[in-house]
Amino acid sequence: MERLCLEDGAGTMTGVRILAWVVIAIMTANMANVATNSGFDHGAGFDTFLAGAADPWQLFINNDLVTGLLFMVGWIILRERGGRGLDTLAWCWMVMWWGNIVVAAYVLRAVGQADGDWRRFFIGRLAGVVPAAPLTSMMRLLCGVAALGVLAWTTRGLLATGGAPIAILGYLLGFTPVVLTLALLAVPARQA
Repeated sequence: MERLCLEDGAGTMTGVRILAWVVIAIMTANMANVATNSGFDHGAGFDTFLAGAADPWQLFINNDLVTGLLFMVGWIILRERGGRGLDTLAWCWMVMWWGNIVVAAYVLRAVGQADGDWRRFFIGRLAGVVPAAPLTSMMRLLCGVAALGVLAWTTRGLLATGGAPIAILGYLLGFTPVVLTLALLAVPARQA
């Protein structure tokens, strides 16, 4: 039975990979819609999320989303145990702010590290994950430049809020993890 599960692992992981890409495509289309029709200039949706709490059904949907994301954060913490703490913090923060598009990206990362082994997929470092291929110097440089670009864009947005506390909090909570993640990609952890 165990042998059957291992042989089926790669094919099933392909299905997981396809599903993750579908989620990324759907969420990217939704993000493009937001950028086109609403923008991020009012705090990256934080005000809209909080405003929805007045309606019982929207509050239910918001809480359902957040509790599901908390399950994912728990899984990420388990998988990343023993790794660089800032990486785990960045993943968790990104999941809690940007939601399922980040979950799908993390699942793609986990599938890549698993190399067809479901134990590696689910428990990561505890099962001896396959290290990701290191980024090239050019990719690290691009990530560093992107981190600076997002930081500059966020600063511009913060200045444009006119001191609105919800918008400021939205910018800080929403874009700080993006800057952190890009910076961590630019400066990878040292391998032991």
